[in-house]
Amino acid sequence: KLDLVTEEDVTWALASQYSYPYIRGEDTTIAREVVAVHQPFSLHVELFRSIRSGIMPSGAGSVTKTIAVISPNEMEGKTFVASNLAAVFAQLGSKTILIDINFRRPRVHDIFYVKNNCGISSLIIKRATLDQAVKSTAISSLHILPAGPTPPNPVELLGWQDTRELINYMKQVYDVIIIDTPAFLKTADASVMSTISDGVVMVALKGFTTRKSFGMVKKRLDNAGVRIIGSLINEMNGSRRKK
Repeated sequence: KLDLVTEEDVTWALASQYSYPYIRGEDTTIAREVVAVHQPFSLHVELFRSIRSGIMPSGAGSVTKTIAVISPNEMEGKTFVASNLAAVFAQLGSKTILIDINFRRPRVHDIFYVKNNCGISSLIIKRATLDQAVKSTAISSLHILPAGPTPPNPVELLGWQDTRELINYMKQVYDVIIIDTPAFLKTADASVMSTISDGVVMVALKGFTTRKSFGMVKKRLDNAGVRIIGSLINEMNGSRRKK
């Protein structure tokens, strides 16, 4: 009321007192799409925390370390969900990495404003080290591994033993690994990564994803023996869909 501090100042002070990773409005190192770090006490973020709480009883951070976020089609909110899910795990203190394996339409590097000239594709073919490919963020416990240069053979690359060995090694380094994937029904990439992951979270966009396509994805996952940790409906405005 005295105009000595703003509401954002109070939010920042509360976050600091409780050691809760949070960035202020003027910070431009992470897109505002990652509401978990820009509006940590908003209703939207409470929903992501609820999702995190739902995943944790499944063993996230222990048995379930690698979680792939999938949906039937593009533009249904996978990257939005994966980015915020990674952020809320990092805010819990878990050493977290967000990996972009959407070689077809990578977007994680755009959200976290990092270069995409070196990433997981570079690591798989041993053209870079982990230190060169992994990017830090304004949240100390959150790291980013962009897609990197687009390979001519994404499906084959993901199916290599080198890819499995890389993911297994990263399980030793990180507490939680969140993987952003391409459209499940458009390519075989997401299907391959689902079998490598410890579990998957399925995403549907309200008013866009059909029951048929969602059912097809679930059936394929069940047939492949993939563990479905949970599913969620993204209620983001369809006219502003993000993949």
